[in-house]
Amino acid sequence: MYTVRMQSRELPFSRIRLPRVPDIRALTRQENQALHCIAYAAPVYPAEAKLKGIEGLVILDAVIGKGGEIQTLSVHEGHSLLAESALQSVRNWAFEPIKVNGIAVEVQTQIEVAFTLPDPN
Repeated sequence: MYTVRMQSRELPFSRIRLPRVPDIRALTRQENQALHCIAYAAPVYPAEAKLKGIEGLVILDAVIGKGGEIQTLSVHEGHSLLAESALQSVRNWAFEPIKVNGIAVEVQTQIEVAFTLPDPN
């Protein structure tokens, strides 16, 4: 059996410090997304939902890549008549890369898309 001894100066050294959070990918919250969103397209209100007077919030689960692009997107909750329009719109959004200590990171977040009809009065 061989024993290998290494002195500490032979090992690579890193000074990267990460914040103490349970999941590094979950750093952003809804209120911070507006600060990072650089390309936004408003969703088209679906005609059927408009006719039926359907309003509401669609919450999407998203993974934003290191470059700020939407990598994955799925419906977390919301009315089915509004969900597809929200998905189509948000797929085209772009964000500034989210950085932790100067290093771009992938972020898992939720994006809220509100659908409200104009006041009839």
